[in-house]
Amino acid sequence: MNIKSKHIVRDNILVTSPIDAQKGNPIEIGSQAWYDWLNNHHGFIYEGRTSHFTARHELRRGIGYWYAHRRRDRKLYKTYLGKSEELNSERLEQACARLAGQIPINESLNKCKPADNVTIPDQKGDTTIAFAETLSDESLLPLTKVKSPALPQNFIARPQLTQRLRGPVNIIIAPSGFGKTTTLNEWQGNCGLQVAWVTLDIQDNNPMSFWSLVVTALQTIGANVGQGWISELYTSSPTNLSKISVNLANDIVRVTEESKNSRGIALVLDNYHHIQNPEIHTSLQTLLEHIPPEMKLAIASQTKPPLELSSLRSKGMVVELGVDDLRFTVEEGIEFLSRDVSGERLANGEMRKLVKRAEGWVSGLVLAASVLDQEKDISKFVEAFTGAHAYLQEFFAENVLNQQPVEVQVFLLKTSILKRLNGSLCDAVMGRKDSIDRLAHLWDKKLFLDRLDESEWFRYHGLFAEMLQSQLQKQYPEDISDLHHRAADWFAANNAPSDAVHHLLSCEAWGEAADLIESIAPNELEKLGEGPRLLHWLQQLPEAILQQHKNLLLLYIRLAMLSLPPSEVERILTHSEASLASVLSLRMTSDARETLYEIHQLHRLWVTNSRLNLESPPAGEYGAVYQMMDDIFRFGRDYTRDLIGAEAKASAVYETAQSRGHLYVALIAGGTYANLAFSQGHLRRSEQIAHQVLRQAIEMRDKLPEPASIALTTLSGVYFERNQLAQAHQLLERAIEVDPNPVGAYEPMIMAILRAKIQSIRGDNDAAFATIQAIRDLYSHRSSSIWLDQDLTAYQALFRLQQGDLISAEQQLKEGWEIDMHPFSAFVKASILAEQNRNVAAEEILRNLLDLYPNGFYWVPILRVYAKLSLVLFDQHKVNQASQVMAEAARLAAPEFFVRPFLVSGPQVASLLSLVLHTENLNEGTRSFLKGILTMLGHADGLQNILPRDESVVLAITASITPREQHILRLLSASLSNQEIAEQCSISPSTVKTHLENIYRKLGVSSRTQAVEQARILNLV
Repeated sequence: MNIKSKHIVRDNILVTSPIDAQKGNPIEIGSQAWYDWLNNHHGFIYEGRTSHFTARHELRRGIGYWYAHRRRDRKLYKTYLGKSEELNSERLEQACARLAGQIPINESLNKCKPADNVTIPDQKGDTTIAFAETLSDESLLPLTKVKSPALPQNFIARPQLTQRLRGPVNIIIAPSGFGKTTTLNEWQGNCGLQVAWVTLDIQDNNPMSFWSLVVTALQTIGANVGQGWISELYTSSPTNLSKISVNLANDIVRVTEESKNSRGIALVLDNYHHIQNPEIHTSLQTLLEHIPPEMKLAIASQTKPPLELSSLRSKGMVVELGVDDLRFTVEEGIEFLSRDVSGERLANGEMRKLVKRAEGWVSGLVLAASVLDQEKDISKFVEAFTGAHAYLQEFFAENVLNQQPVEVQVFLLKTSILKRLNGSLCDAVMGRKDSIDRLAHLWDKKLFLDRLDESEWFRYHGLFAEMLQSQLQKQYPEDISDLHHRAADWFAANNAPSDAVHHLLSCEAWGEAADLIESIAPNELEKLGEGPRLLHWLQQLPEAILQQHKNLLLLYIRLAMLSLPPSEVERILTHSEASLASVLSLRMTSDARETLYEIHQLHRLWVTNSRLNLESPPAGEYGAVYQMMDDIFRFGRDYTRDLIGAEAKASAVYETAQSRGHLYVALIAGGTYANLAFSQGHLRRSEQIAHQVLRQAIEMRDKLPEPASIALTTLSGVYFERNQLAQAHQLLERAIEVDPNPVGAYEPMIMAILRAKIQSIRGDNDAAFATIQAIRDLYSHRSSSIWLDQDLTAYQALFRLQQGDLISAEQQLKEGWEIDMHPFSAFVKASILAEQNRNVAAEEILRNLLDLYPNGFYWVPILRVYAKLSLVLFDQHKVNQASQVMAEAARLAAPEFFVRPFLVSGPQVASLLSLVLHTENLNEGTRSFLKGILTMLGHADGLQNILPRDESVVLAITASITPREQHILRLLSASLSNQEIAEQCSISPSTVKTHLENIYRKLGVSSRTQAVEQARILNLV
């Protein structure tokens, strides 16, 4: 079709070209020339009295029909004109008015003539009725309302979700922005059905508009749908509407039976929450009760449709998806952000935080991504992204808050201070008696309200609550303190003191908060294991309040010593001493003097790690826990210098905590005990201890407190070293879930290192590098007493090395450090040297590490050094030494199933392992272990299967030459006599002779000359 020639109808005259206009040869509408012209052309532009449209000629089963098209308000509208012989001036002008929105629907109906009811062939071979099409056209229907929207550009496929939509009736209910439309859109592409799509809006809240849309959508599948009964829509009688539903069901059955492919039909009703008319609900209910087996119905709505579904549910005919189903998983959210955010790559941890903060809400992530592209400091943005952000406030205001009545808005704002809500609590806070009904209403409306496990408890979506709190601060700032106080009183009266503390701190009722904290602190530590929560509370109390509560001040300092960065602990100790000394100078009290003395002792312990011998040891309910916490601190200082000693001390404290049933100390000491066993390569013992710690937590609390993340992270490390990456990743996710916002720097660093290792193993070294960089940026001012920035940069250098980027690896690894200060940096340096074939220097560093750290160094078991050293020796053709070192590594690894150090790229690994398997004296367990490693590397058992037979024989011979024999061969090659060799080696000539005989036998030679020649062939000299 080509209408570029601009054939224009103006004032009932067709002007076919500018030349015709000049010649005065126009064609009048309705003349024979006009109909002749229509039969030979495909389009024209009509300019009526008040508007215009474009007419196009379309073929349906070889027969031509004319349609009018007009774009208005950014939407495309279409109406049927008729066959060529029906295009008179009256019909053209009427169509022009319809497309301009100037003729009401009922008036259009009155002008329809019986002659309009003609059969029109469809392109697919079906037929339609012009009258029916005219009805839908005359409603000025935007074509987008009966066409599914395009999938988002960064669409994330979710087959596990769409495959659940298999029922005759499928209902998706969730607030705005949770991906309801996208889910149905993906489903329609994979369900194997012919899909009719209806996008509803508020203008469709009348039966005629609603069912006209449905019929029009279904006519895209079967043009006969609605024939003979659609005119009954306009009576608006409930009886007729129910009858129409039955007729529609019958039409769907006929269309399916007549269809050549008989795939069945799906009807999608998107945005059904706009429908409030009871007549529509009733008529749709009738359709549900008579739903044909050939049909599936899918409804997406922000609110629960008022439909009776119990009978259908009992028959297994209803599938329902809600908010929890639609939320992005962490992995899906990370995949989305990886695709959607341009520019600097987000670290995995940063993306994870955004997904967690958005609670899987798709639109929240979309808004975050749009802001991220404009941000310079990504880490700061990730930390600061809340519901108070302008983009989110605008979204929530337009789509949720402003849509509610004023009384509902006030309820939402004033209850937003609550982390969890129920009717009684909201009544106390709001001063009303109908909150339970209000919550039920909000729940039915799905206004970003989640039901908790307990049926009467709810919570607001995190970002939504933050937006509400921001608006509360603007609209009712004078009420906030009173609201928190009311909430605190309710929680205190209902045996929920921790919630009461939260609200007292929020309204700065410092004295009340301190008194309550002091009364519950022993239970928080002993029974609940909530040390981090207790520390968070104490950090918020003013200094003057802490000084009035001796036990809280001393507890605060001890918790800080176990959790906070060294610089912060030093500040707290120094400041507390100075403040108390100032108080004593004004008011000499024995209580203040005792407190100051104990802080002095704690400061000495902090600086020197000496024993704490108080003249009056702490007594009362805090005394025992103080002593255990001091012991934890002591063995914590031994991590980097004495793993065995630290493990023994951790074991003793853990046993004490177990016997006393003290959960917090058991979690810290037990988790560290498992950690120290792991660092020495004792994976089985580490796993056993970690499981024991977690079992105790579950038995005492039925849940895992935040400090349980230490044991979970250690377990993740164990599974990583066993190359069980899926389990390692799962345990790491659980650790982050248990402690999403650690108070200290140690746990986040070890979690980041583990995540980066897993990313690197999976081939994404860039992501691993970014993960470490993010944790470096985040904790640049919060260093850990164990993990130093140099350790983190060494990991980044290792990831660059694994990419084959030696230059970047060297640049990343800063010089100027000592091995005994940074053993992991030394290990990475040796790895870089080995890749550069500087094996002598690499060997020196590795042997030095073995001397300094025979039991391993923190989170790097010595087994890794053994494995690396064996490869360095092998590359120097010190095959005998390499074989012995690798055999020792295998003996250490086999009982623990310690796999990862052996899964290194390069053919020499498999060759060396197979050589060890066939030449060293190994027990059956170690032999089986090495066979398993070779299988993982893709090699069968046997050196000949890795190298050609001749090469494998040579390697075996080379391995038989001991280091002493290799040294003698070097002296032989320098033409030294037996006597000179004896003097060089400080042995007797007869011993030299014995060595030579062994060398001749192993090399298969009979003279010195032949031995030297063979040694050179084998690279032994």
